[in-house]
Amino acid sequence: MYRLFSSIYLIALWVLALLMPSFLFSSCDTEEHYTTSPSALLTFSDDTVRFDTVFTTIGSATQLFKVYNRGDASLMISSIRLAGAGLTGFRVNVDGVSGTSFADVELRRGDSLYVFVEVTVDMRDEDTPFLLRDSLQFLLQSGVCQQVQLQAYGQDMILLRGKAIVADTTFTGERPYVVYDSLVVDSGVTLRMSEGTRLYFHDKAFVRIRGTLLAEGSVERPVVFRGDRLDNLFSYLPYDRLDNQWGGIIIASSSYGNRLNFVDIHSGGWGIRCDSADASQVKLTIENSVIHNVAGDAVSAVGSRLWVGNSELTNAGGHCLKVCGGDVQVVYSTLANFYPWAMRGAALSLGNEQCALTRADFRSCLITGYSSNELMLWPTSEPDSLTFNYRFDHCLLNLPTDSIHGDRYLQCRADSIGHDVSRITNFPQIDTDIFYYDFSLDSLSRAVGAGSADDALRFYPLDRRGRSRLVDDAPDAGALECHTSQVDDQ
Repeated sequence: MYRLFSSIYLIALWVLALLMPSFLFSSCDTEEHYTTSPSALLTFSDDTVRFDTVFTTIGSATQLFKVYNRGDASLMISSIRLAGAGLTGFRVNVDGVSGTSFADVELRRGDSLYVFVEVTVDMRDEDTPFLLRDSLQFLLQSGVCQQVQLQAYGQDMILLRGKAIVADTTFTGERPYVVYDSLVVDSGVTLRMSEGTRLYFHDKAFVRIRGTLLAEGSVERPVVFRGDRLDNLFSYLPYDRLDNQWGGIIIASSSYGNRLNFVDIHSGGWGIRCDSADASQVKLTIENSVIHNVAGDAVSAVGSRLWVGNSELTNAGGHCLKVCGGDVQVVYSTLANFYPWAMRGAALSLGNEQCALTRADFRSCLITGYSSNELMLWPTSEPDSLTFNYRFDHCLLNLPTDSIHGDRYLQCRADSIGHDVSRITNFPQIDTDIFYYDFSLDSLSRAVGAGSADDALRFYPLDRRGRSRLVDDAPDAGALECHTSQVDDQ
């Protein structure tokens, strides 16, 4: 028995001796080999990371790029570091670790790294944007150094956080204003905005006017109200083309004599909301302006006296213009509701539920949208108790053709299906995939030649972009002149 166990023991030792080299070689094979060949390089999803504009002292959104090892062997990255050592304002995070430098980062063949980049820009007390540069350097074991460039434009701004204007004040176009929470103009106070004034509103921030707002822009340098997101939701879609990026403008009951000329208001929760007022006084004048792409009403007013001329009120989740009583005149303007989401109101809503609608006069306007009927009328259930007065003259209206008759519709045309160009095809420069809307007229639109020459001579001989309405036989309805041959009146 002893000899048997001895023999088995000797055989086991012999087998182990035979297998040991293979174990050793197998163990060595599991160790990673990092190539030091100079031809083995990293590849990057982007060679430059760009931030278009970043307000000073306010951090940027985060951008991402990827680092790939597409070679046949693993790579050891000896160091990854910011060339500026973090002093330029750029910050990076490599695969979940933040810092300014990283050592011995391995990247196996076919693998990748995520790199996140942010930047915060220090103030320089400069009016114009300035360029910041840095680079993220990748040093391989081979001695090869590769890099990704980092660039950002910094912009000094004026920060307004819960700001109350308590004395007459003028905003200018030298630097943008960034508004957090609210901007309130007190009663008896006038806030003036000169051409080129830019206001960027943080999420839910809004304007409340108890005194008076006078905004005077120009064709080249309008006064702009918009959200403060300067980055993109997708590579093709800036946040600035999305609605609900900020609040909107509220004109309180105590406020009169407000004037907006060459003003661009867009991408808010609403545009302008006029609280109930005395219609014997002008509450708001809007001329040569754009109010576009809002989640609620573009302009709404209760018992107010309004003038809207040479302007575009477009794409609203509510109504482009909602009038609840009062006195409203709209001349040479485009009301078009092609709001891209399913729930939306009409281009125009008129009602007298709360007070008499003494006048709602629309002259040389283009009123259209996705629906077959873009005019909502809400008269009182007792027609004789409150005035409900409205009229359309020389307008192109998205209404059923048989609705356009009587003394309320003077020389109006129907923008209805059945014509070569109608509704959204009135405007050929619209791309609904990227939410780009240009409400210039197609040459075949029935709005061409539909306007009143008398109204053009009396009120707006130039369209919103400064082009003459008097160069052909008849001006076009809406805010923008086509400058092409006229369509036949049908």
